[in-house]
Amino acid sequence: MKKTILLSLLLLLVSCTPEREEYLAWMYESMSLPDSLNYSRQYWEENIDKTLEVRRKMAWNVPEREFRHFVLPLRVNNESLDNFRTRYADTLCSRVKGMDMAEAALEINHWCHEQATYQPSDARTSSPEQTIARGVGRCGEESVLAVAALRAAGIPARQVYTPRWAHTDDNHAWVEVWADGKWWFMGSCEPEPRLNMAWFNAPVSRAMLLHTRVFGDYRGKEDVISRKPGLTEINVISGYVPSRENHITVLDTCGRPVGGARVEYKIYNYAEFYTVASYLTDSQGHSSLNTGKGDLLVWAHKDGMFGFAVAGGGHTEVVLAHKVGECFSADIDIEPPVENPIVTDADASDIACNAVRLAREDSIRAAHDHSNPAVESFRRRRMAGVQELLACLTPKDLGDISLEVLEDALAGYASADPYILNPRVELEALRPLRKELLDSGIAQRLESPEQVAQWVRDSLVLVEGRNPQNLRITPQSVWRSRMTDRRSRKIFFVAMCRTLGFPARIDEVTGKTQYRDNGIWLDVDFDGASEPVESPKGKVEFVCGSNPKYYRHFTLAKLEDGSAVLREFGQDSDDTPLNSLDGILDVGDYVLTTGTRLSSGGVLARMSFFSVSEGQSIRVPVELRQSEERLSVIGNMNPEELFLPDGQQAQQSILSAVGRGLFLVAVTGDKDEPSSHAVRELEAVSDCINSWGRPVLVLGKARPQGLENAIFGLDADGKVRSMLGNATTLPAVALCDSFGSVFFLSEGYNTSLGEALKSAISKL
Repeated sequence: MKKTILLSLLLLLVSCTPEREEYLAWMYESMSLPDSLNYSRQYWEENIDKTLEVRRKMAWNVPEREFRHFVLPLRVNNESLDNFRTRYADTLCSRVKGMDMAEAALEINHWCHEQATYQPSDARTSSPEQTIARGVGRCGEESVLAVAALRAAGIPARQVYTPRWAHTDDNHAWVEVWADGKWWFMGSCEPEPRLNMAWFNAPVSRAMLLHTRVFGDYRGKEDVISRKPGLTEINVISGYVPSRENHITVLDTCGRPVGGARVEYKIYNYAEFYTVASYLTDSQGHSSLNTGKGDLLVWAHKDGMFGFAVAGGGHTEVVLAHKVGECFSADIDIEPPVENPIVTDADASDIACNAVRLAREDSIRAAHDHSNPAVESFRRRRMAGVQELLACLTPKDLGDISLEVLEDALAGYASADPYILNPRVELEALRPLRKELLDSGIAQRLESPEQVAQWVRDSLVLVEGRNPQNLRITPQSVWRSRMTDRRSRKIFFVAMCRTLGFPARIDEVTGKTQYRDNGIWLDVDFDGASEPVESPKGKVEFVCGSNPKYYRHFTLAKLEDGSAVLREFGQDSDDTPLNSLDGILDVGDYVLTTGTRLSSGGVLARMSFFSVSEGQSIRVPVELRQSEERLSVIGNMNPEELFLPDGQQAQQSILSAVGRGLFLVAVTGDKDEPSSHAVRELEAVSDCINSWGRPVLVLGKARPQGLENAIFGLDADGKVRSMLGNATTLPAVALCDSFGSVFFLSEGYNTSLGEALKSAISKL
């Protein structure tokens, strides 16, 4: 009893120390508006107390700057915050007791791999505890988990990400850890035997920009991309590859420097030129950015004029030669940096031992129950709307939604319309709201969406400049505090409308806030006209000889205030073919970007500018440029797809068998003539394939001889074959890479397979 009282007094004294109060004040000074509203003061106090307890216990000798910016903060990126640190800190500290910081970092990454593995998903970033509960996460979520785990053990860590790869589509995020006085990298939840070792040692050498977001006003040695209240964004590219400074001068058509012009630095990815950094020019029209040694598109605009140019290093001039509304096309060639993999000192025995450990960790993770008991309990309830509500939710929401939110979503249930029933509006954290709103009696005062919009205008205080990471304030916090920013105001309006039975949404394509009235979606503008309106529109027909896919071959953006704002047509390129976009577009000025990704990683792009006028119809050609000298990406496949290796009982992923980089896959039959002929063709060019030196995955009973790097197995369920193409007869032979690109595909009987394959390999 006396020990308990003494311990309680000790904890009370610790919690009142000047050190704790100083850190708490610093946290609040640097904190975004959403974090200050979404989480209580007690939440921050408890986490600071745990952090200081760990610092005393582990005694890592971390400098104050690194502790303050890379241990103390709970937030890593834009994830929901949770109780991860207070729940897991003791577990992690015990696991690494007696190790040095480098050993501890590797060990904590093994712990993370026991909790979660990679699985692609939607853009909402799960909290660390949510990722553990689901057992999977995309790279952004895995890295959030790993950083949270390292910090919980008192080790400085930060998330690093390339906003877009330059040589292929997609992006990636990983972890940097501070040990022995410097920063090291590792793949999140993907432990290797050494630091500075990951599957991306080669791809990262082709990166153009590597971001890290740092909580607070950070004053380190790294290149600063931007400095905003509470957030410093740094560029760590120089820690990985040789970099260069891009010097840009913006000029008008008379050759005079343009000060105050917006300069956007863009990387081609997913068939768009994606902005990775943005600055205003100085009085001499200058701007600069440190990047990898590849090409960027630099876009500049001011006062209705714009221009663009490819920056390949040194000095680049951008002339504001075009007026918004002008119709024209421009061809743009982009070359990414050359690959030069980062070398690791791990040997074969290290890698083999690590592989054994990874397999054991996979079994540990697989033994965990990753079902959501809240959903399973809710699903069994015999209440109106239960099944309809669950059908509204994404797989990720079903994995981590709480029973409290599910029950609240059915408060006042009267419609299965997903634009009323669904509690999710955008990427906000889900918390109960509806019962609280209905209990307030506000439903009796607000009888239409127009009245809801006016209440939002009159009752909420708009606070800007305190949300540099574009986090979301939950509708519950907006309701209780009556404070919001513009993005969270839109989310709250939709949530309030749905609670009161009015169908509403944030349009996924345009980002507009809308409610539905008699089948028509009306736009709500909180800063402009008080009356909702239907946007004026025109009709557009896209014309192309083939059927290209959105995000793979082309994208569409609307010019808004001089910037190209992407139209988000669907999440999967395979689901959005060109002809599905024919129809109505809002009046305005647009740019259609097309691109052909080459096997080198380069791009042949074209930007076509056009305008849509009210009530008019136009035809817009979609042209994909081609190269006779180099292969282009003709399709996509999933390197995570499974096959059955020879002599094994369990299936294995293609990626784990062939590794990173290029490979050849051949799905064959048995004794059928097309497969037998393909085998002879592959044997005839075996010298070429062997000289190429890349893995060859042969799935089927018909198997060529003489291939030195062959891996044999079976496509037992036919999924690899169907993924590569829709051939009614085998074989299917494809040249692919581990990023999922397909550069060459032969299906069925092909008497020219050998020569065609030799030609394709020569162009890689």
